[in-house]
Amino acid sequence: MKTDSRKNDITGTGRPFPGGPLHPVPRYSSIPAMLAGSVSTYGSKPFLRERTADGSWNSLSFDEFGRNVDSLARALLQHQEKPVVGIAGSNSAAWVTVMLATLRAGGISVPIDRELPVSEMHAILHYSGANMFFFDPAITSEVAAAMPERSEGLFTLRRSSETGLSSMEDLISSGAASSAALPAPAGGDDIAVISYTSGTMGAAKGVVLSHANILSDLRQMLQSVGLQHDEVFLSVLPLHHMYECVCGMLCPLCHGCTVYFCRGLRHVADDLASARATLILGVPLLWENMYRKINQGIASQKAGRLKFRVGLFAAAAADALGVHGARKRVFKPVHEKLGGRARFLVSGGAGIDPEVVRGFRRLGMEMLQGYGLTECSPIVAVNRDTANKSGSVGPPLPEVEVRIEDADETGIGEIVVRGPNIMLGYHEAPAQTAEVLSPQGWFRTGDYGFLDSEGYLFVTGRKKNVIVSKNGKNVYPEELESKLTRSGLIQECMVFGRKSDLKGEEIWAIVFPSTDKLIELAGQAGSPLEEQFAIAAVRREISGLNASQPLYKRISNFMLRESEFPKTTTKKIRRVDALREAGLSPAKSHGVIAARKQEGPVRLDID
Repeated sequence: MKTDSRKNDITGTGRPFPGGPLHPVPRYSSIPAMLAGSVSTYGSKPFLRERTADGSWNSLSFDEFGRNVDSLARALLQHQEKPVVGIAGSNSAAWVTVMLATLRAGGISVPIDRELPVSEMHAILHYSGANMFFFDPAITSEVAAAMPERSEGLFTLRRSSETGLSSMEDLISSGAASSAALPAPAGGDDIAVISYTSGTMGAAKGVVLSHANILSDLRQMLQSVGLQHDEVFLSVLPLHHMYECVCGMLCPLCHGCTVYFCRGLRHVADDLASARATLILGVPLLWENMYRKINQGIASQKAGRLKFRVGLFAAAAADALGVHGARKRVFKPVHEKLGGRARFLVSGGAGIDPEVVRGFRRLGMEMLQGYGLTECSPIVAVNRDTANKSGSVGPPLPEVEVRIEDADETGIGEIVVRGPNIMLGYHEAPAQTAEVLSPQGWFRTGDYGFLDSEGYLFVTGRKKNVIVSKNGKNVYPEELESKLTRSGLIQECMVFGRKSDLKGEEIWAIVFPSTDKLIELAGQAGSPLEEQFAIAAVRREISGLNASQPLYKRISNFMLRESEFPKTTTKKIRRVDALREAGLSPAKSHGVIAARKQEGPVRLDID
């Protein structure tokens, strides 16, 4: 789609805004006030739907959801005067109910990645000051063993006779029987969410977001993208991620839309077809896999490639004649596999291959790419349905200011952002906050990019060392480096990302092992100290770390150094120099899993 030629709107920042007038969106003082407004407006309309054991869809209306939230809020207040509630679980109506009930009770929600080891969940609960924790029943024994001091504040998201703990349903029943008055909804600059970045034990940062932060971001997003009140969302990404939480859950709650919970990535195609979703939020890995399967399906048919080329020619001719919706009719079988009603595919969390965006567009499916960070609640910029520029992440939101600092001769520099959506700071970490947030409210994103002459933002790369996988999850090298060097065998190391066509960035490590420890190990084993012995020893060490990490945090390859890393005067590793010295030759890397009679590096499959 070409940039809209209509006169640009003027935003709250005073700059022109591409794509025509902004859409009207109500303003709310708090997230519970927004919930109350939606319950009043949309009543019996379905809000949340999830699969039951027999495969049918169970539905929860806005009315029912609102009552459950109020009942659970009363129950939470019976346990804690100020609930600070950790939530770790799969996407579900229960997850959403706990989050909204926490806010309705005037509390703070702490979303936690359910794939983290229980020890790291425990650390996040500790650092955030959480006094209650809701989680999937499947990890009850691990949670109970790791957190005996929290036994009175542990609850399961679903009822299970095997846990011995109260469930969310039990608390809803208790709260429904209570006539206690609920407090006036917290709002404005009151804290709504503490969202922890990847990593704990000193490496994690708790992003503190207020009601005003989140609501401003939500409002601007709805002003920018023309959603209908009958949109159907398919929720695929994890709700602990602010991208899905705000855009995939709070957005439909505010706008009166329906959310279907996908059972998992293996079921995306089936659930899409069944839900007949009109809008799907995804990350590049999802869209690229889907596009690859579409192409494979075309190629598998008799004369499939020829028919596809003929279809593209016919669709282009129809476009030239101004025939609306021709591509959807030409490629109807593809659309039907996705439910037949998809209006928008939204991509965020990491950069996506432009060819995939163009490919979906050729098939008649509009993909909107956006950009954001947890610290920005989370959206900074998004393409509009009326102004969608290929390659860009869209214009900054209407009330968001973006400037490019220290730009080079091509205009590329660090993206710095200011607006009502910018976080209050990092939880109990004023020094870390001051590093990225100026007294004037400018937030340093750590990403490189540029603004074009029409005000569209383009993100060209990351300034910091963060590794971003294709499923949108961030991996912080410093966290893995810290864990690796706890080993007596690894004296120094550097973790970094290497581009992979299929997996985004793979996690690699350069390791300088301790010679003394290698000598000791070789002596114990009665083996000569040779390169292959060192490789095997380091491989075992990294494999041990990998076993304790979620898949997306696992190191796939490593390289050995024979001397210490080059360092600055403050003893920081010179990362660019270290990479240059390593040469990044695949032949010099060694897979974490032992080779099985194959040449070259061994790669650990982390999908």
